[in-house]
Amino acid sequence: MAPTALKPRKIQINNGTASGMYILLSDEEIKYTKDNETKPPNRIYQIQVAVETMFKNKRCRGKRTFNIPKGTSIIKAVADMQKYKTDMQFTLREKGTLKLDTIKLSNIDTKNRKFSLLYEAWLNTKKINQRANTIKAYDSCYRTHLNILKNKIIDDITVDDIQNIINNMINNGLKPATVAIVKMIMKPLLDINDVILNWKKITLPKNTTDRTFKGTDEDAVKIVDALREYPHIIAKGVFAFLLSGRRINETLQLRHENINYKTNTFTIPKEYAKTNQDFTFALTSELIQAIKSQKTTKGKIFLMGRDSAIYNFKKALKTIGIHNMVMHDLRSMIAVTALRNGADIYDVSKMLSHKSLATTEARYLTGGTERASNAQTIFANKFLPNKENIIDVEVIEDEFTALKNIYPNATDEKIHKIIEMMK
Repeated sequence: MAPTALKPRKIQINNGTASGMYILLSDEEIKYTKDNETKPPNRIYQIQVAVETMFKNKRCRGKRTFNIPKGTSIIKAVADMQKYKTDMQFTLREKGTLKLDTIKLSNIDTKNRKFSLLYEAWLNTKKINQRANTIKAYDSCYRTHLNILKNKIIDDITVDDIQNIINNMINNGLKPATVAIVKMIMKPLLDINDVILNWKKITLPKNTTDRTFKGTDEDAVKIVDALREYPHIIAKGVFAFLLSGRRINETLQLRHENINYKTNTFTIPKEYAKTNQDFTFALTSELIQAIKSQKTTKGKIFLMGRDSAIYNFKKALKTIGIHNMVMHDLRSMIAVTALRNGADIYDVSKMLSHKSLATTEARYLTGGTERASNAQTIFANKFLPNKENIIDVEVIEDEFTALKNIYPNATDEKIHKIIEMMK
């Protein structure tokens, strides 16, 4: 039986990484290793992390307590706490408090840590900025597979509990992508309630489906032409942004206020970006034309739902005999063909707004827009050639106006010469 009279004790660790961290122990449990480092008890234990920073010229302090799995060494636990400590410092610096806004237990006893109640509160917060289909997937997973935990106190959920659920799903023949939803729900839900599990001990099935583009450059040209020549004006505009590397959700949520014609850029707000940060990209003449072809001047640019976009995408590719491609596969096609034709891997990463190259992110962050433009240009030059029989009057006028704003003292003749040189 775990002791009840627990007090925070400063963690002693020789590598000096435990600053501001305390372990909750009873007087009988205070023990040290032969190297004079704090020794954890043989049970689920807790570490309290304390931080302080400046907020509006005032010093603010805050602390949070995390549950650590049984058998976790102090060194491992302290290493795991570093991320949370950094997040806490950032939150305190930005808000002046560590009070969590993400979980709002309206009409629910906040002292009741029953899994079903905390799941309900978590799901309600997700409904604010998640797609309806994602919410349906979460709820279906909960009702079908996670419901077994509904009456369990969240602090008592173990690695074995989650592994058993995953194993049952695998034994029932469910696809890896479906099984992965368990972690998509459980990890953030446990994290936000300060329950730490060792996810490295949980085995998920590997997704063997390879969506990497395997076609030739000629195949890519056929796909691009089918999308560029599609007769539906809204879908055609959406396809133009997809062919610049954007995700479908980013495109459908794009608003006129996200467009900057002075700098010829557009910004995907973090609330619609998969990586949860703002991304700015070059606004090409093709994208400008896609915007101007719509019948909207404010609010959302493309008045089309996701299901309608999928329908028109499949219809467009059906005309060239392709039936097994989804919209997200365009990102793979763009990346593969751009790299195949000389694009830098980091440029492609920026164009697709990936965060997987984390070790290079800091070095290339300042040149993100230019790098994305470089990769997009290489792809566009190869697969989005200008049609010689098309004269885009509106784009020419926009180029002229933009250059005139930059060089107000230049004659009209010089501006037109610059436009010709740019072509």
